[in-house]
Amino acid sequence: MNNMTNGVFKHETTGTLMKKGFIALQDTYTAKEAISHLRKNVQGKTNIHYLYILNSDSQLIGVLSIRELLGALDDEWITDIMKTDVLSFPTDLDQEEAAKVFRDRDLVSIPVVNHANQLIGVIHVEEILDVIQREADEDIEKLSASGKEIDFRTSPFVAAWRRLPWLILLLFIGLISGGIIEKFEATLEAVVALAFFMPMIAGMTGNTGTQSLAVVVRGLVSEDLTIKKSMKLLFRELIVGIIIGITCAIVIAVIAFVWRGDLILGLVVGSSLLATLIIGTLAGTVIPLLLYKFKVDPAVASGPLITTINDILSLLIYFGIATMFISKLI
Repeated sequence: MNNMTNGVFKHETTGTLMKKGFIALQDTYTAKEAISHLRKNVQGKTNIHYLYILNSDSQLIGVLSIRELLGALDDEWITDIMKTDVLSFPTDLDQEEAAKVFRDRDLVSIPVVNHANQLIGVIHVEEILDVIQREADEDIEKLSASGKEIDFRTSPFVAAWRRLPWLILLLFIGLISGGIIEKFEATLEAVVALAFFMPMIAGMTGNTGTQSLAVVVRGLVSEDLTIKKSMKLLFRELIVGIIIGITCAIVIAVIAFVWRGDLILGLVVGSSLLATLIIGTLAGTVIPLLLYKFKVDPAVASGPLITTINDILSLLIYFGIATMFISKLI
């Protein structure tokens, strides 16, 4: 398979990340000859951590650190001290996959070879850090469903077109919230004070869900997802949701009681907030994990979806609990 397009490496692949500033040694060198070659060629080059050993066909057959070379005897052949299990990249590997390899292997540079295993470049960890930063920026843009290619220079029509699909979908889903409020209209009319806390309940639930989402998306970039890790993360976020929920519930219950002088209202609002914050945290964790499992980019779909779902659930819980205690609230 050709990994080049019109003579240029494909976008966001290892071919576009590699640098030419490496030092290669012939497999016929002794340690003394290798050190001499290093001294002659190191000027003007940066990030020289490893030396790469090539055979007569320029194929990569080994790697040697400078420390190992300086510790060798002058007459030792470099083929006797080099490491032969060389990790290398093809030129068409996706840059995100390359970043994961750097993370897992804890290396500062990795060579890039062509189809004939000939050394043509080296990728340093500095380039990978830039990749991680760019991918993180793209994920932040996706979380708001604003599209991955909207910047200061994007025209208003293009920016709107890229944002509209998700927002229109969520607009229709959001109509369910209106239906919920209409269903509990009698409860709301009986205790008008409930309306005061509606925005807070929905907003707090969406906020905690978005926080959990950010944790999961960041983790999916830096970790290999397994069932064990997913369950561990889910349990931790459950505990986090309970702690946050109890704390916020106590605060808002006291506020509701002081404001209205009604202990039952404080309990209704506090217990509703506790339940919705726990559910919001779990939704912010489970939804992106499920999307990732089904090969859907969680950074694209999760943010608005979690916010809308949490709005619906929070209203159901809030008005459901209020209706249970309606006789004591009136």
